[in-house]
Amino acid sequence: MNVLHIDEQVGWRGGEQQASYLIQGLVRRGRRVVIAGRPNGLFLVSEHGGVPLVRIAAPFVTEFDPYTALVLARAVRRHKIDILHAHTSHAHAAACLARRLAGRGKVVVSRRVDFAPRSGFINRWKYAMPDHIVAVSAAIADVMREYGIPEERLTVVSSATDPARFNVAPLVRQALGVPEGVPLLGNVAALVGHKDHATLLSAMPLALAELPELHLVIAGEGHLRSQVEARIARLGIGSSVHLLGHRDDIPNLLRALDAFVLSSNQEGRGGAILEAMICEIPVVATAAGGLPELVMHEKTGLLSPVGDPHALARNIVRVFREPALAREMARNAASYVRENFCVDAMVEGNIRVYESLMAG
Repeated sequence: MNVLHIDEQVGWRGGEQQASYLIQGLVRRGRRVVIAGRPNGLFLVSEHGGVPLVRIAAPFVTEFDPYTALVLARAVRRHKIDILHAHTSHAHAAACLARRLAGRGKVVVSRRVDFAPRSGFINRWKYAMPDHIVAVSAAIADVMREYGIPEERLTVVSSATDPARFNVAPLVRQALGVPEGVPLLGNVAALVGHKDHATLLSAMPLALAELPELHLVIAGEGHLRSQVEARIARLGIGSSVHLLGHRDDIPNLLRALDAFVLSSNQEGRGGAILEAMICEIPVVATAAGGLPELVMHEKTGLLSPVGDPHALARNIVRVFREPALAREMARNAASYVRENFCVDAMVEGNIRVYESLMAG
């Protein structure tokens, strides 16, 4: 089986990490893997665990870029690709066009967001074209069913995490600009709208009224950085909130935290939550998308309504004020992730989809 993985993103977020886990798992199971991305994209240039890969650079100028489709189609023919696996929305369109030009292969699309695709002829065509859609959570699968994707073209294969990746030393507080000994809350999320940092920042003054020594570190970069900075200044919480930007040492960062928070108003699965849980860090999250499948209130974490800074602040305070509950939830969460969200299960789930398509 020869598989082409396509991801045109320049940066590296949760989707790219999941694709990398899958790529490494496929190669170690004897499948031949080709990857395609932008020449300067981290997906294309990353080591991916050191496994042997054929790498195809393509421009990805627009979503329906004919030259990119032609480059991918040539790779499909040259490397006798059986499965074209698209990991982003633009990769989805490119894979479908390349398959049409190449005249071979099946298209699989990973769907990682919990909002419905836009209506309209082009999107309806786009979502009719893949042979199969892999949803990374049950919540996403429900959205796709409502959009009209038939059951036989839809499978849930959850995102996963690799516990070995987090067997690392914690960062020292000084490296984060945080004093030793203070309660440290962390957030790992791109500075984009659906991560809803506005609600998290609005919760901070309320939490600080109860926990004046609390510090929050936010790891991630995005087009809303200036708005986030302005809100921090407006709320007067600059001495307690630290924007770390993009980080390549997330495992070490997580190990330094006392608690983790995610305030998203839309979330397909929440890979950062999985990572925090495997590190046995108490989690506070919002009930967005697939997050309630991970964060079961008072069992594996504390869950707040979407967009409610008061409820979020209460749960942040609670996770620090009730250490026995926090420890129990963290232990439960780590066990839950190990049992249900391991990389091997994710890889095997995707392979079953591939094999079913090839057999059919």
